[in-house]
Amino acid sequence: MRNSIKTLAGVGIVALALTGCSASGGDPAASGGAGTGDETYNLVLGHAGSTTDPRQWAAEQFAERIEEATDGRVTVEVHSDSTLGTWEEMIDGLQIGSTHIVIESLLSLEAYTDLASVETAPFLYDDNEQFFEVWEGELGAEIQTAVTEASGYATLGNMFRGSRELTTKEPVTSLEDLQGLTIRTPSAQTMMDSWNALGARAEALPFNEVYSALESGVLDGQENPLDAILFNSIHEVAPHIGMTDHMFANYHFLMWDEALQAYPEDIRTAIQDVAAGVGQEYTENTVTNLEDYRTQLEEGGAEFHEIEDRDAWIEATQPVVDGLPDQVQTWVEQIRSM
Repeated sequence: MRNSIKTLAGVGIVALALTGCSASGGDPAASGGAGTGDETYNLVLGHAGSTTDPRQWAAEQFAERIEEATDGRVTVEVHSDSTLGTWEEMIDGLQIGSTHIVIESLLSLEAYTDLASVETAPFLYDDNEQFFEVWEGELGAEIQTAVTEASGYATLGNMFRGSRELTTKEPVTSLEDLQGLTIRTPSAQTMMDSWNALGARAEALPFNEVYSALESGVLDGQENPLDAILFNSIHEVAPHIGMTDHMFANYHFLMWDEALQAYPEDIRTAIQDVAAGVGQEYTENTVTNLEDYRTQLEEGGAEFHEIEDRDAWIEATQPVVDGLPDQVQTWVEQIRSM
């Protein structure tokens, strides 16, 4: 499926280039990528969060700032709530031009390159500072370049999400409590492998189905950063939050790199600069708001629990890390040594 979509993408881009029409639909290939300075582009941006999710703020800020930075030559249509499809479908759509930008994490690219498993590898970071040291430095840049080259997707802007936590219907404070529970994860294979290794039953399910699946008892829990839990009301149906800190992640503005590189240089630079600026502010907002997210969750009925035997969780998932590609294991060693 993935390879066939890539083939379609190539055919579509060539076909558009052959038409010689103006790039009014947002695809630079329609004008061959050689801008005359007056082309306009309408970009379609999608994400899976609600309109109260911070991703919506990022999307709206990107739309506002890129229009200003390009003197109106670039406009952006923002679509929240998976209205363009699941995040998997939206990311596939980047290749054929049905979407132009998707706000998602690096984990969403694991279906296209196993190098993206560096984000989904469990228990790599001790705290936010270690995560920032990686992703604001040379190693983070190296990882992003390698993932782009291997997958075809550009990852623009680092929008810090915080650490992912386990949210369940009943309290989980130890590995024993987790055994046999059905836990929703994204469709990234490494994440599914990790929860299975911990003794749970990993279930990949579109995020827009998680609330109802928890409410009906199909799921026992799910895992996400606090912002996703709060702004999508997950705590209403799974009020027990185990502070596993099993993974730290950024969101990025994902684009199909071939399409990005085909824009005129000034447009491409503006897209990259605006994404970076929004990402920096998003990160600052997350760091500032994490304590407030917890307070709001507690006021909404959530209960927070510390994990009593976290070392056992790390030990149980080490075989998953050992099975990752050699390059990813090298990155893991570098990260854990920081």
